[in-house]
This record gives sequence, C-alpha cells and structure tokens, in this order.
Amino acid sequence: MEREEIEENLKQKYHDAALLHENHCYANAIYLCGYCAELALKFAITKQLNWSAFRTAGRMSCLKSHELDFLLQLTGQEAAIKSTDDWQIVNKWKETDRYNDPRSVCDVDSQNMLEATRKIVRQLCAISL
Repeated sequence: MEREEIEENLKQKYHDAALLHENHCYANAIYLCGYCAELALKFAITKQLNWSAFRTAGRMSCLKSHELDFLLQLTGQEAAIKSTDDWQIVNKWKETDRYNDPRSVCDVDSQNMLEATRKIVRQLCAISL
C-alpha cells in the first residue's frame, strides 16, 4: 500500500470512527480507532525506512502484523510513544476486539480512544485528523 493511500485510509477510518461514536456505536468506534493506530504505525514505518509503500511481500510478510507493540518497534519512535498516556489507551486494542460485546464499552471509553488515537497519529505521522 502506497504511503499516500495509507494516509487517506487512515483519515477515512478515523472520520468513520467519529461518526460511529456520535451515533452511540462505541465498540465499533473503538475498533476503527485501533485500526487507525495500526495504519499510523505502518505509515510511520514507511517514513522511517524511506519507503514509498508499506512492504509485506516475501521476506517482509512478518509486517502483516496487527500487533501494535511489534509495529511500534520499527517506527524509530518507540520510547517517545510508549511514554505517553495516549499509548496506554491505544495499545489495549487487539484485532480480535471486533468480536467484543458492543455493550461492554461506553461513551467515555470511545471518546478516550478517539482522542488518544488522534494524538498518536499526529505524533507518529505528523498528520492532523
């Protein structure tokens, strides 16, 4: 995926997460925010490695990961990001969260994830959402 495509996908997913939050679909908003964080990490990796696209073919297949901690290690920003309260919120996300009971989260959980995701994206990618 080209870096510009990652950025557009990231912005669209965040916008969708905000709409879901506004419509009281908090679990889905949180899930999409986690996906945004994953995309932001992949964007940051492309910047760090001076790639025009995120590579996952052949020997790079390990980068198909959805594990945020693993991806963060490749951004060159691990220490700075891990020291933030926002990372503590965002890093709770797992790909399997899509199976969570929608009643298990509330407005505040969703709002906190939206805000933390916005800040992490800005710090990792210098992209405003």
